Amino acid sequence: MKKQAKTEIISTRVTSEQREIIEGKAYSSYRTPSMYLRDCALGKKIIVVKGVDEVADELRKIGNNLNQLTRAVNSGYCYQIDLSETREEVARLWQSLNSLTQEVR
Repeated sequence: MKKQAKTEIISTRVTSEQREIIEGKAYSSYRTPSMYLRDCALGKKIIVVKGVDEVADELRKIGNNLNQLTRAVNSGYCYQIDLSETREEVARLWQSLNSLTQEVR
């Protein structure tokens, strides 16, 4: 499906309390306020899964560690790396994600 450019602007006024509520809901579901409001108006189902924040943080940390290891190998600093600990952590995170998504289904 081809993504269409968003060229039109709709503006509206809200109170400061309403703005806080809208932004809170938008950011809690990993969306910008404009994405959140667009999805709400177009009737898309918005599902917020509690606990995904922590899993995403862990995945970012693992990604950073893998990047550092890759740099070390590519620079010739080391030739052999034991990734068993990383595999275990990724498996644990995978199980966490599966259990979180099972709750939504």
